[in-house]
Amino acid sequence: MIKVLVIAEHDNDGLAPSTRNVIGAAAALSPAQIDVAVLADNGERVAAAAARIGGVSRVLLVSRELNTPYLAAVWAPQIVELAADYTHLFAPATTFGKDLIPRTAALLGVGALSDITAIDGPHRFKRPIYAGNAIVTIEANPDSTLVATVRPTAFDPPPEQAEAPIEPISIAA
Repeated sequence: MIKVLVIAEHDNDGLAPSTRNVIGAAAALSPAQIDVAVLADNGERVAAAAARIGGVSRVLLVSRELNTPYLAAVWAPQIVELAADYTHLFAPATTFGKDLIPRTAALLGVGALSDITAIDGPHRFKRPIYAGNAIVTIEANPDSTLVATVRPTAFDPPPEQAEAPIEPISIAA
């Protein structure tokens, strides 16, 4: 059963458009569940915006003063604690995601896949190499959590939906 956790990129006031596209990519996996993690200080507005994106099952709101401003060293241990029940962990292939995902993957003890541009199956992806002059197909290990960045321009954002539940989460990390 595929369960995807998408890490929301935001400025503590509004959700970055790239997060919508990553949720669109997650939906291409036909998962049983797509959850969005919002790590913020008073991130209710961001969580509400994420909850209205089509395909989102629930939003996990980790509201801590330490989460603002964003620091990968602070966020990564919290994401590792959240990621225990997920098969896939996605973030946008932006400066944010390229900073956060390698650190998170290292803490999980897995490799990180960068710049997914196409999804051919639950563990089969395409990404550019050689400055985008070639596309390679990657087969990921199905026995470990897939931690990856998704190129937002490669996927369409899903439409709006009725608001998914927002669950406040307390993390000790």
